Amino acid sequence: MADMNKPLLEVRGLRKTYPASTGSFFRRDRFAAVEDVSFTVNAGETFGIVGESGCGKSTVARLIMALEAPDSGEVLLDGQRLDNLSESRRIPLRPRFQMVFQDSGSSLNPRKTVSDILREPMLHHHVVSRKDADRRVDELLSLVGLPAAAKTRYPHEFSGGQRQRICIARALSLNPRLVILDEPVSALDVSVQAQILNLLRDLQKELGLTCVFIGHGLGAVRYVSHRIAVMYMGRIVETGDAENIFSRPAHPYTRALLDAAPVADPDRRGRKRLTLEGEAHGLLTDGCPFRDRCPYAEEACASLAPVLSPVEGDEKHLSACCRALQQEEKSC
Repeated sequence: MADMNKPLLEVRGLRKTYPASTGSFFRRDRFAAVEDVSFTVNAGETFGIVGESGCGKSTVARLIMALEAPDSGEVLLDGQRLDNLSESRRIPLRPRFQMVFQDSGSSLNPRKTVSDILREPMLHHHVVSRKDADRRVDELLSLVGLPAAAKTRYPHEFSGGQRQRICIARALSLNPRLVILDEPVSALDVSVQAQILNLLRDLQKELGLTCVFIGHGLGAVRYVSHRIAVMYMGRIVETGDAENIFSRPAHPYTRALLDAAPVADPDRRGRKRLTLEGEAHGLLTDGCPFRDRCPYAEEACASLAPVLSPVEGDEKHLSACCRALQQEEKSC
């Protein structure tokens, strides 16, 4: 069983910017996709990253997977840095960290059967012999809830949920230490989402997987995650145990995300909700990046950049807010 107290993934001070569409020919503004993002993921743990579209979640995933290079910062897997390696030195390490993308259709080769899609990575990285490859393909399909007969079919013959199961099987085929799941259920129907989330929970328990689960559906992220980080404009604004984030949100943005979710309980539909106005612009600025949309913003928020600090003495629950919400506002 994996040791959940041992960090497997360490992300330190990641920063990634891109040229913005604003600015002059001689001076181009920079868009901060990721700004000073740090976290650790323990072995056997699922770490959730949540936030609205454009907050930098997928960029973090691509930086971890070394699909893009950070402007600064470090990514370590099992204590070994990945971000500063050449691709030739990184290739032998690729089986250790795998990714499941949001669009299962475009991430599967339409010209190959499921058997070929699962076999080729294993044979390329010498995970199994050619003699044992077919048996391993059958095992992987069974693991994700697909019949062995599916291996002779092509991706277009499957539904979206079934294709995502194939993508998960492909990621698991190399026996990875870490699996990055970038919004794996957001393109699926609600009922199919539940099936995939249940599958991920079962696999996590059965295999002791270490995962980074990225999404903007709070319920989905909470369902599969042990700990959660909330991102806004490229920064982590709150992080902690999943239950604490949902039961005691400390940052106004987290509270607004929770209040925006539909409420099934009729008795709670009339509660006071925190609503946001305006849009995130993403340009590098001084002070709190959330201040323009925060109903609790003060004058100091324009100059003081908040740092993640313990909430009410809880060293595991951190929030980056200059002005903590009043207790009665939290309990509304």
